[in-house]
Amino acid sequence: MDINFFSAWLNDLLDPKSFKDYCVNGLCVEANTRVTRVVTGVSFRDCLIDAAIEDGADCIIVHHPNGFWKNEDRVPVGRFGARMRKLFNNGINLYGYHLPLDGHMEVGNNVQIAKAMGLSNVSGFLQEGEKTIGVVGEWETAATQTEFMESVANAFPYGLQNAMMYGSDTIKRVAICSGSGSSAIEEAMKLDCDVLVTGEIKEHVPIDCEELGFNLVNCGHHRTEVFGVRALAEKIQEELNIPAKFVDFDNPV
Repeated sequence: MDINFFSAWLNDLLDPKSFKDYCVNGLCVEANTRVTRVVTGVSFRDCLIDAAIEDGADCIIVHHPNGFWKNEDRVPVGRFGARMRKLFNNGINLYGYHLPLDGHMEVGNNVQIAKAMGLSNVSGFLQEGEKTIGVVGEWETAATQTEFMESVANAFPYGLQNAMMYGSDTIKRVAICSGSGSSAIEEAMKLDCDVLVTGEIKEHVPIDCEELGFNLVNCGHHRTEVFGVRALAEKIQEELNIPAKFVDFDNPV
């Protein structure tokens, strides 16, 4: 497939211009004019490039375009330069989609987590630009904390990192914001949510949960963001008939 058509398809699907983000969203490195085989992963890293080479892929799509954040100079030297050379030498294009792959209401991280947890009536929350990046969903009947933890375990087979359960003993409405989403606590409370599921917390968050009387679980930044790139690979294969697969190199944080 021509790279211009593929880029337009991705941008039409994920609509990066509608998000207020702090990295490149879209095509980061054009090393080939065609896309015939795709590998997706959470973060741009050496082992993901090696996996793409081994698979014969000419395109990588990541959620974390490391090296292309707005506070990075993107000068191709050192480790970053070595990665660029490896991409060009092997004709591998690189795409990154950050917040668009959190907030998308079909293949996004958060809607996919909600699906894995069996939630319904899913809607967006936490505005970033013109669109939202998190979701709120609910169960038809309230769950006990034990039942809620079982749902988390089903969605996250590696388990959770921390549980701050200072709020309601029963849980019906669940807010989800993957990655570093703990700043959404107060907005989740305003929406009458009983718990926030996120991936990473700061030092003050357990204190906030205790003093606000709120429930929060964090399941790992990386581990809450495998969902979007995995679903995107499936959609590319189904809709474009391009071989695409998600490759995971676990990151415990």
